Amino acid sequence: ESSNGIKPQRLLYLQTSTTSTSAEVIGMSLVEDGQIYEGPDDVDEWPYNSVIEAMSDGWRVIKFPELALLLQEDKTIGLGCEFILEK
Repeated sequence: ESSNGIKPQRLLYLQTSTTSTSAEVIGMSLVEDGQIYEGPDDVDEWPYNSVIEAMSDGWRVIKFPELALLLQEDKTIGLGCEFILEK
């Protein structure tokens, strides 16, 4: 907690291969305490296998994947569909 008693926001970025919240996570990163943490190198050590698992653990989705980007495969750069969650 900060000096004013407010917990700092935590952000969880989860990349999946589709826009479904039950799709398998293929990439992740966490912003916590002013630091960016990439997920563990070993996929088996990632805390969540899907967005819905993270939601069940109290993470709230604040941004869904940009569907318009999925329609332009030749211009899309990135790992796939990115969900942003916060706690």
